[in-house]
Amino acid sequence: MTNHPTGQQTTSDDYDRNINSTRPSTRLCDLPPDILYRIASKLPPKEFAKTSVLSTEWFTGCMRSACPRLTFDVVAMCKCEMKHLLYTHVWRFVREVDGVLRKHHGKVVETLQIRISLADRILAPHIDTWVGFAAISRTKNLTLDLKPPRGYKQYDYLYAFPFHLFDQESISRLQHLQLSFVSLDLPSQFKGFPNLRMLHLQIVQVNRKGLEHVLSHCCTLEWLCIHRCRLDDDQLTLDSPLPRLLYLRVDFCSTKIRFNAANLATFEYHGGFIPIDLVRSFKLQSANIKLLHKDAFFQRVLISLLNGLPRVTLDVCFRNIEKQWFWDNTLKFTNLEHLQLSMLIVSDEDVDKVLCSLAFLMRVTPLIEKLEVHFASYCSLWLAEAGPSRRDLGKFKYVHLKHIWITGFRAAKGQLEFLLHLIENAPALEILLVEIGEYPPNNFWLGAGEPPIEKAMEIARTCVHPILSQNITFDVKE
Repeated sequence: MTNHPTGQQTTSDDYDRNINSTRPSTRLCDLPPDILYRIASKLPPKEFAKTSVLSTEWFTGCMRSACPRLTFDVVAMCKCEMKHLLYTHVWRFVREVDGVLRKHHGKVVETLQIRISLADRILAPHIDTWVGFAAISRTKNLTLDLKPPRGYKQYDYLYAFPFHLFDQESISRLQHLQLSFVSLDLPSQFKGFPNLRMLHLQIVQVNRKGLEHVLSHCCTLEWLCIHRCRLDDDQLTLDSPLPRLLYLRVDFCSTKIRFNAANLATFEYHGGFIPIDLVRSFKLQSANIKLLHKDAFFQRVLISLLNGLPRVTLDVCFRNIEKQWFWDNTLKFTNLEHLQLSMLIVSDEDVDKVLCSLAFLMRVTPLIEKLEVHFASYCSLWLAEAGPSRRDLGKFKYVHLKHIWITGFRAAKGQLEFLLHLIENAPALEILLVEIGEYPPNNFWLGAGEPPIEKAMEIARTCVHPILSQNITFDVKE
């Protein structure tokens, strides 16, 4: 017997027809272009491509409304090195950029990158036109890389950033800004970049108050790099908080630095010795500091840099080590747990100071758990017999030290005594790794014949094994 639906029953087909009759007729492809792009921008590229299966109109609408990313690199375009560029190359680049930007007139361009050497003032009007295009094209990411091909000392002419081409709305759209070989003459009414997340300044001329004003109004800034910038003052102080700043890098700027960045996680510095104040950055996890100035004396650097830096991985290259140490110094770096130290020894006179300087550093970091020491030298340390004895230092327990890694070990007396001093005074030691040879690995051996690697390895094993506990992992390798 077959059952037939009654007047009060409906089939699934009837249900679908009733539902469809009540649905609105609006489809995805009917949405405004900016909404389409906003939805599509949240999808990974492969998933975005799959949307063409759902609706051809939807996919076409998204592609039509997608914000392009335009990158113009004169080296890539002309297929020659920057230092070999000719005027014909430069003007070909100008024509290409002008032609592409004309095709995108009236469209939204999310990213605009210009990479060309500012060879002549005559280029400035063209760059003004390109920056003006970015201002009216709702650009979020702007790069002007105009540095010269031969070194960084050519400061005869810097491109003046045209603030007058931006209104408050176009300034507010900028999220990433990279400027190289540019001068910033801030207008009096300038209120900063309120939505800027990344700022990279390289060879930029700006007065100290102007830069402080810009940074103090970048409350959303997460990434900041200041590289070879010329300031009119010897101190860059930012008392206004940068609550979102996670990464800070300063290279070759002879300026005192004081930042208020409570959430800073990574700090990098390359250059001469300058005071650095990051005492409010309690969440700092990694600091990479490389001092290249000949007067970067070891103890003065420790007091000025480490005092206030909390838990960090510190990589410091010292060219000079002071001879006299004050062992009754009350200085303590009580938050430092992981230390990565590069010791550059430039003369034989510094060899006998290595043990004292390193032992002093260990004493002022009582909570250190992991120690990395990389010995680099421009003098002969192989099997050197000169240097102080660890007996002169007395005993000092490093009760938290668990992991020691030493590279560039050449069995010099200072190195060996330092290693034995650590082993004898680290009751919690678990891992000891010693690498024999030059550091860095491509360093040149200046002696006659081959370096005595096997002899250095034998000395390390012979001296270490008798005082090493059996539960410690110990390895010596080339």
